[in-house]
Amino acid sequence: MTVAALQAAPPPGVPVQQRQAPIDGLRALALLPVVAINWVGYVALPDGGPLVAPQPADSGTAQAVLALIAALLAGKGLCLLIFLFGYSQAVSFRTQRGPRPLAASVASDPAQRRGRRMRRLLLLGFLHGVLVYSGDILTAYALSGLLMLRAPALRLRQLRRRLWVWASLSLLIMALTLLWFVSDSSLFAPEPPRSLAAPNSWSGWWLLNGSHYLLMQLGVVVQGLPLFLGLMTAGLMAGRLRLFTHARWRPLWAAWARRWLVPGLLLNAVWGAGWCWVLIDQDRQQDAVYGLLSLIAALLLLIGLVPWLLVHGQGWLTALAPAGRHTLSMYVGSSLLSLACLSGAGLALPLGTVTLAAASLLYWALWLALARGLGPRRRLPLEAWLGSN
Repeated sequence: MTVAALQAAPPPGVPVQQRQAPIDGLRALALLPVVAINWVGYVALPDGGPLVAPQPADSGTAQAVLALIAALLAGKGLCLLIFLFGYSQAVSFRTQRGPRPLAASVASDPAQRRGRRMRRLLLLGFLHGVLVYSGDILTAYALSGLLMLRAPALRLRQLRRRLWVWASLSLLIMALTLLWFVSDSSLFAPEPPRSLAAPNSWSGWWLLNGSHYLLMQLGVVVQGLPLFLGLMTAGLMAGRLRLFTHARWRPLWAAWARRWLVPGLLLNAVWGAGWCWVLIDQDRQQDAVYGLLSLIAALLLLIGLVPWLLVHGQGWLTALAPAGRHTLSMYVGSSLLSLACLSGAGLALPLGTVTLAAASLLYWALWLALARGLGPRRRLPLEAWLGSN
């Protein structure tokens, strides 16, 4: 599956003092679901996913862990990272509108700088998707970012109109896709499953991985791009209003947390249990329906969870903030590790659901520790290249 959103932090060109700890903390937190889903569901790609039946299938612990992942993680990181991409664009635009030296060149135009970053991210996403992990999300972020280059300069009412358009189009496409899934069972006829974790030569693996990546990007453009643009536009509006950082919004966040957190948790708990049961039964049709609607379930949890974190979890977000400056490296690093350990061209380690979930949590925790040691001004090579002139 990020996060453009994975690095859009505010972008590397923004001075360190302009960075906002709650945003960086939320971004680091959103990487945990991305890594966990990518690893736990790896064996299902390219024909299935994002989740797969618990391994071993008869393990009550594996079933419980999978239900928790489906309830608390599936779709959450993706939606939050897209939203934060838009939010960070607003922060970056507000910072870069300040006075610049008279000798500043045309190349210092904020839209041109963002365009250069997005084109580099697009190249990185293509290489990452073809060679490392077919479920790449960088390509979709870069394409969305290129379409949003001029959006930060729009008025709020213009952004609001765009948000309604993208939201309506997203719901229409989702409804049509859902109707297609439900009415045409031939789409899910039993076939010999293919897996990126099955033993394979490097050439055979890259052919399977790369072809799936290209097919997935076509699906993203046709089905997912309106949702991406809608969430980014919503984030851009929130950043314009400084919803996450201005004290005047704190009572609103507290009210939203009280109203939506518990219902969101209960709904997603039921959702996760249902999805886990479908995966155990290996019902591909119902699995596709759950996967399609998982983003809706994710949003219904995030609208209560994020406000709660902003009101009651400021200390946690501040502690996570250093890792939020290196999420691009965290994401690509997790893909390289899955290529080496889980792919059929690599070690193809037959790890169970519980082990993979624990490993993803450990990987994320190690990045938290590493990021704290890097300090606020040091950038890793990927982030430095993406933000260089």
